Parts: sequence; structure tokens; C-alpha cells
Amino acid sequence: MPRTALGLVLGLSLGLAAGVVGGLFGVGGGVVLVPGMVVLLGVAQHTAHGTSVAAIIASATSGAARLGIDGEVDWDVAGIVLVGAVVGAFLGARAMNRIPAVWLARAFVVVAIVAAARMAFQPEITGALLAERGAVTTIGFVALGLAAGTLAAILGVGGGIVYVPALVALFAFPQHIAQGTSLAIIVPSMVVAAITHSRAGRVDWGLGAVLGLGGVVGGLVGAEIALSLDALLLRRLFAAFLVLMVLRMLHKTRSAAHQPI
Repeated sequence: MPRTALGLVLGLSLGLAAGVVGGLFGVGGGVVLVPGMVVLLGVAQHTAHGTSVAAIIASATSGAARLGIDGEVDWDVAGIVLVGAVVGAFLGARAMNRIPAVWLARAFVVVAIVAAARMAFQPEITGALLAERGAVTTIGFVALGLAAGTLAAILGVGGGIVYVPALVALFAFPQHIAQGTSLAIIVPSMVVAAITHSRAGRVDWGLGAVLGLGGVVGGLVGAEIALSLDALLLRRLFAAFLVLMVLRMLHKTRSAAHQPI
């Protein structure tokens, strides 16, 4: 929990920024929350990941609600993917304690760079590998949820950096529906992950509430922008911001990388 007025302002601002990013791109916002907490608020790596998961619940809920009002959520698919996502979120949160903080930071940096590259350089995808829905596609949805849920719980992100490109490239989802469906999946899977992280003592609920409060507003704003503006320039601006945050996190954790594990 922020103990100063400056800490409170930074927490609300960080939550707001993460919410905007989450609502705009259909992700949880952990790519902003985790490095922001580590770099700006001095939160320990494991606590940052657990608290990020808790804060994502609020921002993803507001973003999904706004996109859902405009019919940009496929609720049936969200339910199928969620089966795998809940299991993955539980397994990922349980496994997190076995991963040293330095390795966790490195893994997050890799995921963040991949996400930045996708947002900056990947063109719109119109083709699909699994456009027809059937038994194989259903299994694919569950497998997608399992993989993304595990990654999300371990790295403190919502999983949207996996859900959105997979739904577009593999299942022929339009971009807006992919993002709305991603947010709808993120909410309940992050509840499971947050409970598991909390039982292990990795969630600062006071800070999570502050981040979540900013995230609710940011999620609505981001979703509104996503519905009204072309996202290409915004994705590239976010990618540049994310690279800067990654560089700062690498600098902060460089000394820890040379310590015995």
C-alpha cells in the first residue's frame, strides 16, 4: 500500500495507464503494471507479479464490459477458453515460488519484447488456420487457455498478449472481437490466480486496490478508444513505451543477475 501522497498518485496513475493499455489492446495491462511497480514503486519482483494479477481483475472487467456493450465479445468462445485458462492460472501461480526473481524478470522481459514487436510490426491478419469450429477447434481453444493462463499467472500479465494474436491468426476472429473476448477470459482466470498468489503472500491488496481503482477508469477509456480509433499508431507508441520500461527493468535487475541463485 502506498504510504505517501506521491506513492498514491503514482499508484493511481500506473493503474490508469495499465487500464488504458488493457482496454485498448485487449490485454490485462501487466506489461505496464509489473515494470511500473518494480521501477517506480520499488516493489519486489514476486510481489509485483502477484499484485499485478489482482489489479488486472478491475481493469479487465471495465474494458470487457464496455466492449461487450457493443457486441465485441464472443461469450461462447470465452467460456471454452476459460476452462483451460483457469487450470493454467492455478498451475502457474502454484509454480511461481520455484522460480528465482532474476529468472522471473528475464522471462518477463522476453515476453514484453515479443509483445512490443507484435504491436509495432505485425500487420493485420486476414487468414486463419482453424476458421471452422468443431471438436478440434474446441480442443484448440482449451489448449490456448491452458497455455495463456499458465503464462499469465507466472508473469503477472493477463494473457491477452497470447489470446489476441492467437484468436486472430488461428481462429479468424476480427480484431475488436478478439480483444473483447480476451478481456472476458482474463477476468475469471485472474481471480483464480490472485487467490492462489494471495495464499502464498505475494499480493499487496492495498496497492492492488489503488492500481485497480485507476484501472477501472483506464479500462473504460482504453476500450472507448479501441472502438473509435485506428490502433496501428497507438500500438507502435505503446511498443516504444514498453521497450523503455524493459530497458529500465533490465538496468534495475542487472546487479541481481550476478548474485548466486
